[in-house]
Amino acid sequence: MQLLKPLVTSLVATGLALSASINALAAEPEASTHGVTIDPGQPFPSVMYSDILKSMSDQVFWENGKLRFFERVRMTFLPAFQDPQHIAAYNPNTGAFLVSQMTDQSGAVVSTVSWEARQESFPYWTSHAVNNSDPAPLASGSYTLTWFIDGQAFWSLPFEVSESAADNPYDQPNKYLEGPWQDWAYIYVPNGNLSQNPTFNLFLRDKAAKPGNWVEQNITIDVMKDGALVAQYGKNGASRQSAKPWWVAHEFALRTPDDSGFVAASDLVASGKYTVMVKNNGEDFARYEYQADGAMPLTGRQDRESANPLTFLEGARDRFYLERQ
Repeated sequence: MQLLKPLVTSLVATGLALSASINALAAEPEASTHGVTIDPGQPFPSVMYSDILKSMSDQVFWENGKLRFFERVRMTFLPAFQDPQHIAAYNPNTGAFLVSQMTDQSGAVVSTVSWEARQESFPYWTSHAVNNSDPAPLASGSYTLTWFIDGQAFWSLPFEVSESAADNPYDQPNKYLEGPWQDWAYIYVPNGNLSQNPTFNLFLRDKAAKPGNWVEQNITIDVMKDGALVAQYGKNGASRQSAKPWWVAHEFALRTPDDSGFVAASDLVASGKYTVMVKNNGEDFARYEYQADGAMPLTGRQDRESANPLTFLEGARDRFYLERQ
């Protein structure tokens, strides 16, 4: 099966049209002299969803609202380009321009960050932000991050910022990222090989946690297929860790129902309806559902052949995302 069908080409065109609309609302980022373009006949470029969520959340944001991208972020299918003057083809000096632009709820540009990206094994590019060490603090409200290749929007991420009141006059208010960190979890399958052992991954935080007074979280997980337990975590002792007041990515190795060993990923995609139930300190915390038919369930926003490129959830071939119910 070809990766792109006529429907996808149409969707890419729609995405590029939406890109034009985004550019019209805000100041369009500058294009490099290379004029790299997004070919609608090729697989559309995207940002690894789990990577960007991990990269955005850290202690600095909680302390003062400064949004940094502090970890590498993988991207996929960026237009092929080589800069003979730099190891990273996309860079703000001599290469093609790869930038993320943040706009507030009015559409005003809040910040523009340049990225360097170099091609790794196909179709991955490894990127990191290069002018992002001391951004201005963000006020409470709604924001959208949009990524551009030489002025052409190709992916966007909406999120919100909230703020807590200080507990006493000697404490400063704290800032919190809201949105996809709470909404999405994912199952990771090493190398996309269904004979491998999968992990369940989600973001956790506790706003009540403070340095020196961390909150303990005990996590248990049940994965049910058509009402029967097929995988679990924490049967003989829950995961215990100190919660932070900012989002932290956690990975849980799923085991057999009798805790005799690790399950294979194939046990989580056999034909049937699945429910994943997560408990925190013994209380219901989150619930996820999905349908599988023997393969990884890349449906909806994860289906590269039908999803809108601007809102596509890139998991490549080794993870699929689950939306909280």
